[in-house]
Amino acid sequence: MASMEQDSSMKKQTENNLATIRSYLSGLAQCGGHQKLVVKGESTSTSSNRMQVQERSRERNTAIQRRERMKERKTQTMVDIMMILDTSHLSDIRQEFMDEEDGLTLTAFVKVMLKYLSKNSVREEQLVAALCELFAQVDVNGDATMEWDEFYEYIHEQGMAEGALEASSVMRYNPTKVWEDRSLPKKVESITYYESTDWIGITINNSLDLLIYDLFGKKHVHSLAHKAAVLASTYIDNRVKKLIVVAACDASITIWDTQSVWEASGFAVISNKPDGNPLMVAPDNQNSLYWDADSSTLFTGSVNGLILTWDISTMEQKGIKMQAQKSAIRVIVDVPSLDGILTGYLDGTMILWEKGGGKKPKKVYKGHRNGIIAIAYTHELKMIVSAGVSDEILVWNPFVEKKLTELHGHRASMLGLHIVALRTGTYQLLSADKSGMFKVWDLRTLECLQSFSCDSGLQEVKQYINLPSKNLIIAAGSRKFQEFEFCFSHTPELTDDEEIVCALYNEVIDSFITAAGCSVRIWDSSTGQLTKSFTEISSYPIISLCLDDRQRKFFIGDARGNITCHNYINGVLMKSFEPHADEVSQLIYCDLDKCLVSSSWDRLVCIHDDMDNDEGVLLRTMKGHSKDVTCLANSFALKLVATSGADGHILVWHYGLGVLEGICKGHSQDVTVLTFLEPYPLLFSADILGNVCLWGMPPAHVSLRFKCICRIKNILLQSVYSVVLCAAFFPEQRCVVTGDEGGEIKVRSLEVFLQTLKNFAKPDENMELQPVPEPQPTDILELRLRRRGTTSIPVPPPPNPRESFNDSQRGPGAKLADGDKVFPLLQQWHAHDCVRFISALRRKQEIISVGFDHLVRVWSLDGKLLGTLRQGNTIFEEWLFKPGYEEKIAALKQEAASVMEKIKVSEDD
Repeated sequence: MASMEQDSSMKKQTENNLATIRSYLSGLAQCGGHQKLVVKGESTSTSSNRMQVQERSRERNTAIQRRERMKERKTQTMVDIMMILDTSHLSDIRQEFMDEEDGLTLTAFVKVMLKYLSKNSVREEQLVAALCELFAQVDVNGDATMEWDEFYEYIHEQGMAEGALEASSVMRYNPTKVWEDRSLPKKVESITYYESTDWIGITINNSLDLLIYDLFGKKHVHSLAHKAAVLASTYIDNRVKKLIVVAACDASITIWDTQSVWEASGFAVISNKPDGNPLMVAPDNQNSLYWDADSSTLFTGSVNGLILTWDISTMEQKGIKMQAQKSAIRVIVDVPSLDGILTGYLDGTMILWEKGGGKKPKKVYKGHRNGIIAIAYTHELKMIVSAGVSDEILVWNPFVEKKLTELHGHRASMLGLHIVALRTGTYQLLSADKSGMFKVWDLRTLECLQSFSCDSGLQEVKQYINLPSKNLIIAAGSRKFQEFEFCFSHTPELTDDEEIVCALYNEVIDSFITAAGCSVRIWDSSTGQLTKSFTEISSYPIISLCLDDRQRKFFIGDARGNITCHNYINGVLMKSFEPHADEVSQLIYCDLDKCLVSSSWDRLVCIHDDMDNDEGVLLRTMKGHSKDVTCLANSFALKLVATSGADGHILVWHYGLGVLEGICKGHSQDVTVLTFLEPYPLLFSADILGNVCLWGMPPAHVSLRFKCICRIKNILLQSVYSVVLCAAFFPEQRCVVTGDEGGEIKVRSLEVFLQTLKNFAKPDENMELQPVPEPQPTDILELRLRRRGTTSIPVPPPPNPRESFNDSQRGPGAKLADGDKVFPLLQQWHAHDCVRFISALRRKQEIISVGFDHLVRVWSLDGKLLGTLRQGNTIFEEWLFKPGYEEKIAALKQEAASVMEKIKVSEDD
């Protein structure tokens, strides 16, 4: 096959250099694998290195503080529209949509939504800005209108489609040991784990004591005596004191200081009056307790459905009370991202309340047949999961108050559940029942990923304890305990365990997107953390990926020739394009006329129309290569498409007409990369022999067109050349960035070359390469009308190695331009073991690099490492990349102001 021939050729070309390369790489700096080489003849002293390390440390600390401020800014600025939408008005909103036959425009949509949103303390400009962003997310195709079906589907999918981690990130649980403590009582009624400690609280049948037990010390710590049976307890670490709060069935609430200096045991009651009676007495018995550290408030849930709030410093009730029904409260859970607390009741109802109090619930969820004993919430997926007293587990969409589905598999009464805190997010659920059966669920697909059970010697399980800091969960019975150790099945230090083919920065969503294997991942640009993963989004390995002009969609081409378009927010398939007969080698999106250009190993180059919302339309096919097309470049300003590959020829086509404009002859072996240096009429190319070339393109002087004006060898070490595999151009800085098989990133200046070519011209010639002006709208329309058809040209004869880059194939300035003098090296640094892909962040003057080492890194243009994307996020302190979120907020505010002005004008009319 052509691919095997190419691999063999590349291997043959480089195998003689491997020993020298390894020796060179092994001598590079050990500090993170990115030693910088200064190509200015300067030596770096030890003291200078020390100062650089100190400076880098200060920058890391600054970056952490900046990220925290950015997160706070995001929270304060962006409003979650779904949570302040009163779903009882959905029918009214639907009617507003139906009244407009062609859908709602942005202004009309904002005007409608403002009628039915609960504004609370949200400023109107914030609300309008959030609605503008919501409109852009729903209107993925950019047709500037929104229909009801689009809006409702988006609301429903918010509870299901946002974010996911692939099966490779699953935490696997393995049983380790079973142990028994015969000093413990036989008849245990309940067990409570105290977060951030090694303690559990044990209540015993027919006893008024709460027994404190050290799980890892395997010893009885203390017994807390009460005047009535214990109903619930919790642990509070308020920095000043470490307390245990206990609610008993005489309606009293007792607070124990666990570090008292007045008691030998260290435990002392601090909530009693001098006569020994409790200071804190509720109107009824309190079944559940929850401590909110942010507001220093103790929430308690009573047997009659009343939620009380307490100030533990004064031992008094606060003024906030919440009650919607008379059923007993079994569980209280804080949900910060929903700005409230969730309460589960004995009658099977679940209610979302504002944490600050409110006469009415924000949301009411009904669906359980029996009482609720556990609730969990994941912000990334926007899902609520609740467990009933029986064997039922329900999954909810918090926005529409309807259950999504039920998870089946347990056959005994539920014990509890929690969201598994992965290094990369919260996407998996662990549930347990009293028979000792545990299940791990993928909340993205709602499938069971793993089932495991306790040892047969461990009878009825009373509780399980989740200890993520120790990579353990412990199943607890009356006297016996069993430990299960969990670990990640991926390598946390890598960006992906699969081979990464592409990494891009989305300026609109302010995130990174990567493609590896059959999956696509989205990364938070402010932290470098993995936020979403669209697993198995392709049936075959992804080869190329690109974004549309609005950066709301992404396109992928796979190893079987398929090309598909997906929603950036949720990965949903939007449409497919005419497939190639073989592997798609490259995809390029033309922003100005919304067309997708593809190349393939089937030797074809295709131009597809992306204007149709339902399907991709094939406009033109171009054929002229004798072997696989592996390289593709497009310049709308020059109206050119360049293709090359295994046959060594570079064919330059007219973008609109599809006719062959010219052939660049000189490469005798496989071409590895093509890039137009817009706005200059220049084409950059490289091949597997280490050649790097600059070619003149129309409208340059006729003597320069399709000629090699400049050629150099990409040298790794002394006379050892290294193949350039990728390149990017920064027009404002007039520099070309390359990545090669030796793992080097090099920055070369184009300034000297442009000036040299200008000076070399004869008196009657104009060799100056002027920037090409940006195309006008009429140019875009003309290209679209003239593009349909098929172009096939006679296949050029194979290049003759002996005639490679001879004088007839070189421009008039080639002799002067040979060498590094006119294409000088400005910066060089070691980035990866081999750099396979580079993407330019032109506005930020930064670079994204992808290596065969399964890493994606971000660099400044002067070679400073800004961060590495790691699926385990193990070096969080090294993320120095500055996201463009503030610019996005400013743009949204400006758009919101414009919409508000239009609404005001329409109301005045």
